[in-house]
Amino acid sequence: MSASSDPPSRDPGSTQPRPSEEPSAAEPLPLPEPVSSPSPAEPSLRDAGRALSSALRREGSTRWQAVRSGIAKRRPSSRTAAVAGASATGPDSGMPSTQSRPRRRKAPGSRAIRRGWRLFIGALLCLGLGVTGTLVALWLTMRDLPLSDVLPPAAEPTLLIRTADGEVLTTRGAYRAPYTALDEMPPHLIEAVIAIEDQRFREHDGVDWRGISRALFRNLSAGGVVEGGSTITQQLVKILYLGPERTLSRKLQEAVLATTLERQLAKERILELYLNSVYLGSGAYGAPAAAETYYGKEIGELSLPEAALLAASIQSPSRVNPISDLGGAQNRAALVLTVMEDQGRIDEATRDQALAQLAVLAPEPQPSRAGSYFGDWVLEEAVSLESAGSQGLTATATLDLELQAEAERIVREVMADQGAAVGASQAALVAMTPNGRVRAMVGGLDYGESQFNRATDALRQPGSTFKLFVYMAALILGASPDSTISDAPIEIDGWEPRNFGGQSHGTVTLRDAFTHSYNQATVRLAQEVGVDNIVSVARRFGIEAELKPTPSLALGTSEVTLLDMTEAYAAMALGRTPVNATGIEALRFGEDDALGVTGTNDREQTRLTRTRDPMLGMLRAVVSEGTGREATVQGLRVAGKTGTSQDSRDAWFIGFGGGMVIGVWVGNDDNSPMDEVTGGGLPAEIFRRVMQAARDDGPARVAPAPARAEGPQCDIRACSAAYQSFRAEDCTYQPYEGPRRICTR
Repeated sequence: MSASSDPPSRDPGSTQPRPSEEPSAAEPLPLPEPVSSPSPAEPSLRDAGRALSSALRREGSTRWQAVRSGIAKRRPSSRTAAVAGASATGPDSGMPSTQSRPRRRKAPGSRAIRRGWRLFIGALLCLGLGVTGTLVALWLTMRDLPLSDVLPPAAEPTLLIRTADGEVLTTRGAYRAPYTALDEMPPHLIEAVIAIEDQRFREHDGVDWRGISRALFRNLSAGGVVEGGSTITQQLVKILYLGPERTLSRKLQEAVLATTLERQLAKERILELYLNSVYLGSGAYGAPAAAETYYGKEIGELSLPEAALLAASIQSPSRVNPISDLGGAQNRAALVLTVMEDQGRIDEATRDQALAQLAVLAPEPQPSRAGSYFGDWVLEEAVSLESAGSQGLTATATLDLELQAEAERIVREVMADQGAAVGASQAALVAMTPNGRVRAMVGGLDYGESQFNRATDALRQPGSTFKLFVYMAALILGASPDSTISDAPIEIDGWEPRNFGGQSHGTVTLRDAFTHSYNQATVRLAQEVGVDNIVSVARRFGIEAELKPTPSLALGTSEVTLLDMTEAYAAMALGRTPVNATGIEALRFGEDDALGVTGTNDREQTRLTRTRDPMLGMLRAVVSEGTGREATVQGLRVAGKTGTSQDSRDAWFIGFGGGMVIGVWVGNDDNSPMDEVTGGGLPAEIFRRVMQAARDDGPARVAPAPARAEGPQCDIRACSAAYQSFRAEDCTYQPYEGPRRICTR
């Protein structure tokens, strides 16, 4: 078919050829040979246009796919080449052959621009994911926070032991003094804490973003942490709720709770809670507790330098405080004072004066506080009771602070005056009521140098004080004080005990043998009574230490503690066995009322009947005419016994009278012998002076007697026989508890 001279009509689906691919105007428009034909008839012009349009579409699709696959620069695929050849340059197409289209040259910076856009878009995606993740994490961590009730939780259980007059004796665990209102705290303490911990406390809303930025800059400049960014409110949140853990979620919680706290509580309330809660080292939680711990003062009595030292301890309380590192604490306190002056909280003159005082300021020496040895001992007793309560245990101690102070003073004086001359370096004392209430305890000469309690923990040979059980066993078996025994020399399996001084006394009464502490007579009596019976009596009186059933047991060669032996003599004074010593008078859990007085004995007691009076008579004879005359107290019927171990390694005196039982031991920690020290020497003197102090410091008033007719107030003979503490001049006696009473017999 011949070509028409008119331009062909354009099919709507056809594609306009690119200018570079158009044939010249003189050439006829080539038409592709139809791919298929419904009939052998020659194809129409419309069919040819459709075929051309389809081929061009296929070629364009192939090029787009190549670009997407990053192979746009490659040569066309075989399929594309075939289509192109079939549609444009085939020998039967009627179109002339043309050269390939030249490639477009890309701008030199296009690759860098595309890479930059990719990085920018990636950064935006990461930022969006980070913000989304942070919001999700914040939501997850906020779900369980106590936002509805921002109040301090209950304090951790604490064991607190106080004396009867309320003075703190000792604590276990955290010590928190009674809660103190902000207006009862000195203003310079408040300003010192704000200056060094949170100078914008009164301005921010819980989180100080400016302070965080400043701290970050200073820490980066210093190459380490020199300043923190937490506000007082944030610190309080950590104290009350979150603890010291440092994680992103914790910091988010801290920030949210801090702002919540600021909305719910006034600044003054937040500061008050903080100052009553912050840890300041040495077991002291809160400024009131720290003031008492470091200076023995009420918080309102703190001076500016003392307040600066407390504020200085907040940063590193366990490492830098007035006790653990006074020098470090003073250096930081000087910084506190300088910062206060820089911020206008004090003037320069006040700062200089405080710095001068700070240089010589030291914490008050912790008193070998009347009762330190006692405090350690009673703490062990109270620990077993602590688990019974979850609100903390407060125990009222049996200690008499005045008697304790006097006992410590007397022991130190006697040992300082006479101890060195006779080779004695240590002493111990226990004073208790007959029912076991411990009123004083001295475990050694200096608690600061040695915390070993020689009154409760040292096992020493009791010497002749152990003879109480030998003679009680004889009385139980039917002997009497007037029964006789030979004091002649005796030998048992090669062992030959000797009397002090080396003399023998022939046949003597049990009373004389006990009064003058004859060893030979006592060993012979023990052989007649039986060592097993002696051990049985000692157990009945509460002695739990190991007792070796040997002949020498009668002379006190098995080691016991001073506390155990004093309990045994308390049983004699009480008339019932055994007596268990206690240092706790009453208990209280949390804020509950007192649970009552603790039981003194957890074992069934046995009343001493016919054997007690004869034994009391022999014990009194020891003081009135025997080895214990040095223990005589004017106006008081004292009963007791001396004891001296072999080579004077231990010297004892234990006695009672006037409602008080006192045991004294003197010796050396290394068990070295003393120079002829006996129980009737230094121990008896200490006993006498402490017993006199107990009488002088005891209740001065006399309980009123029942109304009665004029005349004699009492039957002196009957009262004297009934009460060993009886005083004829005023017809009074001293019961185990309370003031003296008038005898009505």
